[in-house]
Amino acid sequence: MRHFYICLLLLGFLPVSALASGDKGTKDIYTEQYIADIYMDEPKRALQLLNEAETKQALPIYMVDGLRSMVYSHLYQDKSAFHYARRAYVHDSISGNHPDHLLKMTITLADLSHTLSEYKESNRYAVEGLELARRLNDREAECKLLFCMGENKWMLSLKDEGYEFFDKAIALLDTTEDVKNKSMLSYFYGVKMGYLINDNRLEDALQIGLQREKLLDGMKGNPEVREAFLDQQYGYVYSKLSRICHLLGDVERGKEYHKKYQSTHAYNTPAGKRDATPYLLVTKQYQAVLDHCRDFKELMRRQDTLNIQYVGVLQREIDAYLALKEYEKVAALRASILSITDSIYRRDKTNAALELDNLYEVNEKEARIAEQAFQLTIRTITLVFILCVSLLSLFFLWRMWVQNRKIKRKNQVLVERINEQMSMQTKMNRLQADAERVSEDQPFPETEQTESEASDGDEEEVEMNKIIFGKLDYIIKRDNLYLSADISREELARMVKMNNTRFARMIKENTDTNLNGYLNNLRLNYAMHLLKEHPEYTLRAIAEASGINSMPTFHQLFKARTGMTPSEFKNTEKELRK
Repeated sequence: MRHFYICLLLLGFLPVSALASGDKGTKDIYTEQYIADIYMDEPKRALQLLNEAETKQALPIYMVDGLRSMVYSHLYQDKSAFHYARRAYVHDSISGNHPDHLLKMTITLADLSHTLSEYKESNRYAVEGLELARRLNDREAECKLLFCMGENKWMLSLKDEGYEFFDKAIALLDTTEDVKNKSMLSYFYGVKMGYLINDNRLEDALQIGLQREKLLDGMKGNPEVREAFLDQQYGYVYSKLSRICHLLGDVERGKEYHKKYQSTHAYNTPAGKRDATPYLLVTKQYQAVLDHCRDFKELMRRQDTLNIQYVGVLQREIDAYLALKEYEKVAALRASILSITDSIYRRDKTNAALELDNLYEVNEKEARIAEQAFQLTIRTITLVFILCVSLLSLFFLWRMWVQNRKIKRKNQVLVERINEQMSMQTKMNRLQADAERVSEDQPFPETEQTESEASDGDEEEVEMNKIIFGKLDYIIKRDNLYLSADISREELARMVKMNNTRFARMIKENTDTNLNGYLNNLRLNYAMHLLKEHPEYTLRAIAEASGINSMPTFHQLFKARTGMTPSEFKNTEKELRK
């Protein structure tokens, strides 16, 4: 009944053009408006279109789920409706791009939770939605949520708090001039009136009914309000006011409201006659009760609809037959009620099982889709990672190629320069050798001095040292003394008849290095000569032949001298020869 009443309320203030679905082209069927137009008459087709819209991405997924929730709610499949409303709610909450739709889904979840008797959860959604409605300045949504909170409180036996929330919602709409809000206010009055009657607060229910009547009087003549809607609303309020007045002892006023009810078009419908039976029962018009119930029962039978409303009609017939003391018919009707109740229970149980099965299939489908999406994401990430690694590898290979070309070019320049230097050094060695042959047989002059007699600034000594070094340098190169790893400073000093101090000073003055540096330079020159003339020799063989027994030392000295390793020098020399 809750779903049906809300639908009637919404339909009451929609213009006729919005309710009639015209001929739609294929391109227009995947729209929110078209689905909203057809879902009441063709719910299965609406669901099919929504599935297609999701597959074709014709509508955003949050909108598809919201519309699915609306269709399933119309089909009384509240669990499915809640499932899809919850999906839309989660999507809207995460994206944060559609606050209006999020508010709509929050209201839907609050209403569905109430329908599913989850009153605390409904209240939680209502509180959350209330905050959002106030932030968006949406008074209509605020009213709905306040009223929903009132219903939850009432169902949780917090009735005074519930009526406070009813009054807050009604107060927000009490001075409204908007037709839509007035229609909502009429609905609020009707629901609150029903709760008051259930609590036997008839005086309060009467006041609410009178306020609702006054509200409907004010809506007369408004072109935005359909006459059928007003007639229906008047029927609801008159049927309740007639019974309340009679129970309060105002019999004449009760009759007057019953006559008003009889003057409405709603009264002449089977549902309208059913709504008149509470008044007829309290006024002891039992035969009229039976006649009115008969019409509604015929309608139910034609529609093959056996539900709680039908059971309620049978119960009113029982009350009438009890008053008429026709106990056999009472017994038969009670047996029918038991049979129908059992049938409804089995049907509801079957429907619940089918709905849960549908939800399970939906969840399984979503799980498979999520798994496929996850695998696709993993594959995509893997491909992107491989692509990035490949590109990075290519980049490093390119950088290495460029660097190698730079190194190769630098090495070529260095080798060419070294070859020029070696060529010049060879010419100088020849000239020195020619000059030294003249005095080749002359011995080294006597130069023995004590440490105290040595003088660093003696020009005569410097000149003498230069002559002696030239002769020594010639002998070392001629006899390849530098190729011996065991040659010592003492041996050479004795050869030139110098003490160690002056010998070291002589080497420093003429080579700008010490004895080891001087000998190593000669050894490296010889090593480079071997690398050029004998590329087939191994590096170790060349190092040992040059008087350097340690390969690390050979590499270190060669790198410091030439700016490249022996291998790079050897390879570059080969390339230059090609």
